[in-house]
Amino acid sequence: MSTPTTISAVNRRTPTNPSPSAAAKKLFTQNDEIDLLKSLLNNTTENNLNGQFSETQINDKIRRLKQKYQKQAKSKPSIKTPHDRQTYEISREIWGPKKTEKTPTEDEKKEYSEINWSDYPFLMRQISGAFPRSEEIYKKGLKGLGEDVLKGFEKKWMELEMEEAEIEAKKAQLFYNQMKD
Repeated sequence: MSTPTTISAVNRRTPTNPSPSAAAKKLFTQNDEIDLLKSLLNNTTENNLNGQFSETQINDKIRRLKQKYQKQAKSKPSIKTPHDRQTYEISREIWGPKKTEKTPTEDEKKEYSEINWSDYPFLMRQISGAFPRSEEIYKKGLKGLGEDVLKGFEKKWMELEMEEAEIEAKKAQLFYNQMKD
C-alpha cells in the first residue's frame, strides 16, 4: 500500500529538481556580471561572455542587474560585499543620475550632430546582420566616433562586399563551366 502524497510534498523542490530561478541565478558568475556591466558601460561587445550565453539570458541578466541597482540605490545598506559594491559602482555609471555635461564647442557639435545613417548602407547592413536587436546601441557608439571614421568604415565594408561579389561571380562562372563540360 502506497503512502498518500500531499500537495506540499509534490510542490517541494529537491536538489535534482531545482527551481528555475535558482538555476538562472547560478548561470552567471560574479566575474561574468562585472564583464557584462563593463561591456554595457563601454558600449562594446568585446567581453568574455561571447558564445557562453544566449541573447535572452543576457537580456534577463541585464534586467535583473538593473533591478538590483535600483534597489541598492534606494537602500545603500543592502550593499554588503565587495562584489556588490563593484557592481553598484559600475551600474551607477550606466543607470544612475546623469552628470551635467559641459557645453560642447562648435567642432564637437558638428562631430556629434545627427548622423544620416542612409549615407552608410554597407556599414548599416553589417550592423543589422550582426546585431539585429541592438542596432540603436551600436549606432549610439558609432555616432561618437565622428563622420570621418564612419566614412572610413563604410569604404572598407563596400570594398569587402565588392571583393565578395567578385568571388561569387568567379564561383558562378566555374559552376557554369563545369556544367557545360
